[in-house]
Amino acid sequence: MDIVGKNKKVIEEYIRKQLQKNIAKDQISIKEYIDLFEKEQKEKNKKRIGTT
Repeated sequence: MDIVGKNKKVIEEYIRKQLQKNIAKDQISIKEYIDLFEKEQKEKNKKRIGTT
């Protein structure tokens, strides 16, 4: 295998790993947004139930 072939494989592997990291990071970020919304919604429900 020549140097170009080796470099291409290394670059492909690097990109693949970066994409996996990005997907994992996005899933964590999505969960944070969902949890934040759910927390706000629960607080609103508590206030509404507490005032009735």
